[in-house]
Amino acid sequence: MDPVRSCIACRGQGNWRDLLHLVLRDNRVTPDPSHRLGGRGAWLHPNCFEVAKNRRSFQRAFKTGENLDLHELENYLSNLLNSVHKEQK
Repeated sequence: MDPVRSCIACRGQGNWRDLLHLVLRDNRVTPDPSHRLGGRGAWLHPNCFEVAKNRRSFQRAFKTGENLDLHELENYLSNLLNSVHKEQK
């Protein structure tokens, strides 16, 4: 049986392979698709990014009141979405 994780945005539970692992590095939220980076982590459904951003789920998950840099995560999710659309064509 695979471990179950909760999405920080929708709070839905799912297989850890279906969620994107995130790590906080130097105030940047970094995607960790290999699930290998150390540090405080969080889990997110890729399609829940906007919900997490609007609800300040990243700050809550990483236990910080600071504004976090989400650019690396946004770029990763954008590239992921583009590759999925290319595969569907």
